[in-house]
Amino acid sequence: MLRPVTSSSALGALARQSSVYALTMLVSRAMSFVMVPVYTHRLGAADYGLAELIDTVDLVALVLFSSAISDPFVRFLHDAPDDRGRDRVTSTAILFLAGVGGLIALAGALASPALAALLLHDAARAPLLQLTFGAVAFQAMLEIPLTRFRAEDRPLAFAAWTLARTGLGLVLNLTFIAALDLGVRGLALATLLASAVTATALCALTLRRTGLAFDPSALRRMHAFGWPLIPGALALIALQHSRSYVLNHYCDLADVGRWALGFKFGALISSVLGNPLRNAWTAQMYVIWDGPHGRERFVRTFTLFAGLFAWAALALSVAAPELVAVFATPAFASAALVIPAVATAFALREVAEFFRNGLVLGGNPRPVAWIEPALALVDLGLGIALVSRFGLLGAIVATPIVFALYALALHAAVRRVLPVSYEYRRVAILAGLALALGVLGYRGLDASRAVNLALRAAIIGAYPALAVLLVFRAPDERAALDALRRRLPRW
Repeated sequence: MLRPVTSSSALGALARQSSVYALTMLVSRAMSFVMVPVYTHRLGAADYGLAELIDTVDLVALVLFSSAISDPFVRFLHDAPDDRGRDRVTSTAILFLAGVGGLIALAGALASPALAALLLHDAARAPLLQLTFGAVAFQAMLEIPLTRFRAEDRPLAFAAWTLARTGLGLVLNLTFIAALDLGVRGLALATLLASAVTATALCALTLRRTGLAFDPSALRRMHAFGWPLIPGALALIALQHSRSYVLNHYCDLADVGRWALGFKFGALISSVLGNPLRNAWTAQMYVIWDGPHGRERFVRTFTLFAGLFAWAALALSVAAPELVAVFATPAFASAALVIPAVATAFALREVAEFFRNGLVLGGNPRPVAWIEPALALVDLGLGIALVSRFGLLGAIVATPIVFALYALALHAAVRRVLPVSYEYRRVAILAGLALALGVLGYRGLDASRAVNLALRAAIIGAYPALAVLLVFRAPDERAALDALRRRLPRW
């Protein structure tokens, strides 16, 4: 049963849920990062780049057949009149994704030789894609019960299953790559097995609870609402991952591997911070907007989110040289330049995601259907122009530029649906502060490593203090921060 949430408790629920989701993502990422030294030492830069290209195929296939259902699923749970209606929506989504997923896996397996020749420049790598397409159906099914946990305000259940999947994947990766030395094939096989076991168990338990039911009218409504999100989701993948294919065309797989390692660290802003906040925010934003002072709460949440993302980008940027030195071999050294650019881009991406969810909140996600594809084309053109001339450095320069345009375009679109006045001056101060401290921290001092580490730690710690002093010093803002802080321990 969906738990009733009043507007007065919505921000508190947002803080509690975000805390659990953030801790879950942090532990999950920590578990997955155990494998990074194994990948960089056992696979090398070229195979690490190959793994990145295969992961992109996985994401595209997942979006093509599932996002029209999985993305709007939480809204249709929210709109269902009772528990029986929510059970029918849940069962319909799982059954549809299971059936279509099997067909997609079969079609992808048959097309793998041609796709391997086109995308990976080697038809002999087709088995890697066949394993990848096999994993796609299970990954899509798994999102439905996990999303229902979020909608029902059950973050601990979400955390348990997410960590179980990550832990199983970790064990399989260590077995196949470190012990059996299967290389990239072991990585693809581990993804398939971990997804299959977890999705089968969780979906079976969910269907046992909801019962087997298929509602064609609910499916049509979800498709009608969700189809405009597909081009945007594909474009978002292109914005984040097409750079690897451009690098593979103009450079080599080793540069793709260096880019992928830097990208992995820079993208932590979304996986560790952005995803948990979005998981909680999408479950609470309707209540916050509809409640008393909804617009003020909406704007205040955006300012707080922007400050957190700026801080995350600052922390990753100043820590970049040390992260690469600790986790990788010297062959990956240039990845330290990739991290600040990608971290900045993903901070902008999370700002854009807030606006994107605003379009869903306003009931008009259609602008996403043209904004994100248009930006993907701009990204592709700019990436080709810069990478063909400057190589990896061109990719580094292009990425934050494109995501800045992405945030601006979605901001313009959401202002038409939800006309609110954001706190532009405060957000600009937060962004400028992070940029100035980030440049200082990345460059470091002409001193010992210990001194530079101390300087970088001090800069990371100074940002929140300066943010409170310069931005959140007003009594009402301080009261809001204190209220959130008091809510955090109440999981």
